[in-house]
Amino acid sequence: MRGKCLWVVVVASLAACGTLRGEGEKGAGKDVLKEIQGTWKFVSQEMDGKALPKDELAKQTITFEGDKWTVRRDGKVIQAGTHKFDPAKKPPQVDAAVTEGEDKGSTMLGIYEMKGDTLKVCFDPKGKERPADFASKAGRMTAVVEREKK
Repeated sequence: MRGKCLWVVVVASLAACGTLRGEGEKGAGKDVLKEIQGTWKFVSQEMDGKALPKDELAKQTITFEGDKWTVRRDGKVIQAGTHKFDPAKKPPQVDAAVTEGEDKGSTMLGIYEMKGDTLKVCFDPKGKERPADFASKAGRMTAVVEREKK
């Protein structure tokens, strides 16, 4: 369960930056992708409506490099993959393909919201139905991450 939560956060973070599928507003997507690069820390994370304890959150980060994301706990990779974003949708959407770790081979469907150095995401980790809002409930993973200060 924890891996799913981390992955969702990663995907959401990328989505919030506005990376695109290569259709439409290519320039805006590339600009946003550049903005999200780097390492982000987890502020909150919930899976099926249950919060991950603060001491566990402190051990997790998500790193964005190019169009790839990697979630680590205590420095060890627990999940990684690639992402596709559609910032033209309301709310903006993100698809996160898991290529390593928990749920390898799956694609999570999500939405995101980016405000400054804070990214909020909500995913259906099973990839069955994209959330329409950020409500924390059964079958969803929600997370908030903040860019690490250098």
